[in-house]
Amino acid sequence: MQTPPSTDFIGGPSWTAQPVSYGFPSWESNAFVDQSPLAFSQSAGMPSLANTSLAHTIDDFSPTPLPPMSEYHDPLAAQWVYDSKQYVKTQSPWVEWGREFYGGGITPRGRDWFGPMNMVRPQFYVYGDQRTGIIGGRNAAGRTDNLGTILNLDLDLRLTDSERFHAFVGPLARGGDVTGVRLENGELNYQQVFNPNLVTGFFEGDLGAMWGGFHNKSSPAEMPFTAGLIPLLFQNGIWMEDAVTGAAFAIPAKHSRLLNWSNFDTTFFAIVDQLNSNAFGNDQHAAQAFGNAWFIEAYDGYIEAGYAYLRDRNQSERSYHNMTISYTRRYFDRISNSLRVIINAGQDLAKDDRTADGGIFLWENSLITAAPLTVVPYLNMFYGWGRPQSVARAGGSGGILRNTGINFDTDGINGFATLDPNGFDTTGGSLGVDLLGRDLDRQLLLEVSYLTEHGDLNPQVKGDQYGVGARYQFPISNARLLRFDVMHGWRGELDNVYGTRMEYRWKF
Repeated sequence: MQTPPSTDFIGGPSWTAQPVSYGFPSWESNAFVDQSPLAFSQSAGMPSLANTSLAHTIDDFSPTPLPPMSEYHDPLAAQWVYDSKQYVKTQSPWVEWGREFYGGGITPRGRDWFGPMNMVRPQFYVYGDQRTGIIGGRNAAGRTDNLGTILNLDLDLRLTDSERFHAFVGPLARGGDVTGVRLENGELNYQQVFNPNLVTGFFEGDLGAMWGGFHNKSSPAEMPFTAGLIPLLFQNGIWMEDAVTGAAFAIPAKHSRLLNWSNFDTTFFAIVDQLNSNAFGNDQHAAQAFGNAWFIEAYDGYIEAGYAYLRDRNQSERSYHNMTISYTRRYFDRISNSLRVIINAGQDLAKDDRTADGGIFLWENSLITAAPLTVVPYLNMFYGWGRPQSVARAGGSGGILRNTGINFDTDGINGFATLDPNGFDTTGGSLGVDLLGRDLDRQLLLEVSYLTEHGDLNPQVKGDQYGVGARYQFPISNARLLRFDVMHGWRGELDNVYGTRMEYRWKF
């Protein structure tokens, strides 16, 4: 599936699960295709094999004779691979206790606190990024002229190669409020936000590695698990993107001859609290969820599927089922395509009172050009009926259409304008092109978008909506980048939205 790259961009885009071409020459243009082995050896400057018995071995199972030059070993050429390496400048974490994050040399021997088969190598890191954005414009809520800054901190305590404690905190933001300055009615108002609460805080490990360590044996199986305030993200954040209180475990790297699945993983999860969803209003303590997600390589493509039952603890009539499936593959070596559907059903309420029903169909495409890494045209379309909901969406993660295009994607700091991102009784899409620098060191996105209503469930859509947008970002060092966004949206009977924005990001 092709979606616009995320903004996590230092020296190149951060791509979400999508098939890509790695820039190898196509077979059609390869000078050696359809040539005989003899012609191949001559064109490559190798000694002719005309005097060998190669011609007699094509139709039998005897070993193929090797060219005489293959027996020559050049030690200087082998050493050059290592001598030609150059130092790559990297950014170090704020806090770096234990083994160096980007350290060289051999990994030191660990301590056998949990057994000699699961060695402990204690490390503690604090890393993340700081983002500052300034904007002028208007979003769906009104004027938005402000400067805001947020700080994202990851705290990582690594114990073994498979077990760790991890936490994330954003001390300068709380909900939709961020530290910064707002221009309101001609006056500048400073807003200071301090939020020491954890956004995530969890333990993760592998039961197989832990069992093997305690019993002085190799790991008998792989069963990764996690528990606590955990981040769950499925289908590039479309089906779920939230930090919730719960637990999850996976059964990885299996295959099925019966179903002709070459590889599949299964994740089971249980959410007991802090689930964010518009289906349950603003109460993150109202609902629980239980379900699973599947990741399958089969049938010439990639399948993601999932099911979750969401239970409202206070109003059982709002409980419902959330199901999804997607299929991604490449066609004719030229088009990368993803088909995705999410269905909500089961609320025992009057139709007008339901908060999660219907569904959404997403059709995402990208064209594989002659420069597949640097020129990526894309066309993403959707059709939503009823009130489709993700299982869970954090407040800053945007709407369910966020990956449809940049004209549906807000920024998480300044309140950048978008077209309606909810998909309630609407249909539309985005057509754009993603242009990357030759060295993948900069990015320009150009996009046009459209949506229209086909029902009356969405008060944020009255008539057709059109949008044009652009994004340009580039690194100014190995740890810093600048990003620029601009968009204008025409929204039928509603006020138009527009905005111009600049962001500075520092990674550490």
